[in-house]
Amino acid sequence: LAENTSSALGRLALVQPTFVSNDLPRFLVGWCDGMARIQDPIERRDAFQGFIQTVYANPGAIQEATRNPVDAITTILFAVVSWHVPTGGGDAGNVYNNPFQPFPPEEQELFGTLQKLLVDIRTSAGEEVWTKVQNQLPVNVRQLLRETYQM
Repeated sequence: LAENTSSALGRLALVQPTFVSNDLPRFLVGWCDGMARIQDPIERRDAFQGFIQTVYANPGAIQEATRNPVDAITTILFAVVSWHVPTGGGDAGNVYNNPFQPFPPEEQELFGTLQKLLVDIRTSAGEEVWTKVQNQLPVNVRQLLRETYQM
């Protein structure tokens, strides 16, 4: 259900991001959790593209989604990292035990957009918050973000 909801939200946001963005703080975490579990590549791409547009339509939602913005940012990062977990061969929720794969080559445009979003989130959060985010991440995720996303 979470996967289908995330895909549907993404598609709705592709058509009308401001409609979805108004309530983004209420479901940002759930949307990210659902996106991380989507297996179908087209549904996954649609969910992420819509999510990106929605975040840009309401960037303050990240601060409002949880009591601690570090938690919201971490949730977004784990959703992005799910692109690097082998489909069917791992558990996107347990990145400690998964070797990472490259971002799908056929989705390079999305990769660039996600990379920009992460840089923008880091910039808007500030170094103090970003340091707290990094301290919550496993070493292999920090390495992936540094080497793949230049974070």
